[in-house]
Amino acid sequence: YKDKQTNIIGHFGLGFYSSFMVADKVTIDSLSCQKNAKPAFWECDGTTSYSIGDGSRKEPGTTITVHLNNDSKEYLDFTRMRDLIEKYSNFAPFPIEMEKKVINQKEALWNRKPKDVSEEEYKEFYKSVFHDFQDPLFWIHLNVDYPFLLKGILYFPKISNQLELQRGKVKLYCNNVFVADNLREFIPEFLLLLRGGIDIPDIPLNVSRSFLQQDQNVKKISKYIIKKVSDYLNDLFKEDRKKYEQYWEDIHQFIKYGAITEDGFYDGVKDIIIFKTVSGEYLNLQELKGLIKTEDKQLKIYYASGEDNQISYLKMMKDAGKEVIIADEIIDTHLFQHLEMKNGDLVFARIDSELNEEFVDKEKQELVDADNKTELDRLKEIFDNGLGNKDIQVQVKRLKNKDIPGLVVFNEFMRRMQDMNNLISKKEQSLLRNHEFIVNADNPLIKKVMKLNAQGKSDQVNLLCKYLHSLSLMEQKQFSGKDLNDFVNNTYKVLDLL
Repeated sequence: YKDKQTNIIGHFGLGFYSSFMVADKVTIDSLSCQKNAKPAFWECDGTTSYSIGDGSRKEPGTTITVHLNNDSKEYLDFTRMRDLIEKYSNFAPFPIEMEKKVINQKEALWNRKPKDVSEEEYKEFYKSVFHDFQDPLFWIHLNVDYPFLLKGILYFPKISNQLELQRGKVKLYCNNVFVADNLREFIPEFLLLLRGGIDIPDIPLNVSRSFLQQDQNVKKISKYIIKKVSDYLNDLFKEDRKKYEQYWEDIHQFIKYGAITEDGFYDGVKDIIIFKTVSGEYLNLQELKGLIKTEDKQLKIYYASGEDNQISYLKMMKDAGKEVIIADEIIDTHLFQHLEMKNGDLVFARIDSELNEEFVDKEKQELVDADNKTELDRLKEIFDNGLGNKDIQVQVKRLKNKDIPGLVVFNEFMRRMQDMNNLISKKEQSLLRNHEFIVNADNPLIKKVMKLNAQGKSDQVNLLCKYLHSLSLMEQKQFSGKDLNDFVNNTYKVLDLL
């Protein structure tokens, strides 16, 4: 563009020419601020030719008119245009107005030094850019000039529900010009759960994923961001642990996901991954290990799926003085497997995956009858026959807690397989169909079953066996369909025995 009058066209670049995708025609009416300049008019319909003539402007400036085609009338909508301006021109160095209202931000806070930005400015910037009425938990201001240029802010949003985990968005900019959203080749995937902007002047505007995959600087930048985030979290943990614990419910998904997927991040945060215990404390892995007293080489950490689940098991663990952590998220199963892989001496076990021998009363001497069978042997026969299900392995024990009639125990490995299958398929799987049913021989209800069996009341015995098993199973899952119908019908029958 040698003609000084049409030099304005080069200024608008790719953004200007993209308008021909939605327009039948584009016109420019421009008047230079130079003395004695004449207004110029430029017109093009998107082909290789254009026309230039005299313009009509009386004051210096430029008017660009886009004549939208019939398929692009949506861009006349105020909301649609506002969203586009906010996305692509939010930090343009001049105000962009619509209906006499300035739409863009004009200033990206990451261009200022962290010491020059107030806490209130950080919060207002976050709310304005990400349209969130809540304050962010905290943020990390990135400002690097060697060995590469990088500026940005990463915000940790407050998560009030699981759906909001999908709302994170980290935007990539080049000299304040929007380039792309959430580039996994550039920003580690777990960081995409956050919100923020990163500006890298050396990234070209027409950046491609293949370029990012091969560029060595991109790999260095990614490692830098990972280290910067883990360092910040470690500092917070050491300097104000109480505040870190308060943040944990909002940031734990992000930290756990990062630890599982990025070895570099795991190395940085392995000592600040904390677990909430049933007693309400937050302990990291080393602190939990310190509570375990065992002569075995392998350390076992017990967990429950919730504070209101597996009540019978939790009570027995409490009576035995054993600590239990809460693991009520799907990601916890994957985290446990990752930690077991990284720590060969460690294993996680749900409290209902086994019967701890400390819960069993072994002091009572078992007597045998004329058939050389103990009371425990007789009870096993009764419940084997009463349940009539080969997938259920019956064991009879004398538990120290006599209030519990029975417990259902699922294999830890099979449970984890079930959890993973649930992620893949919504259809309920039957991996947990095989399980153990621990019958407590010293419970009054179990003794009543034996008494009814001695009286030859086999129908009542079978009914109670199935009903007591169902009651124990209720601590493991919700009943639905046929299972729920059978349980309700059996409840009516049991009540009829009273």
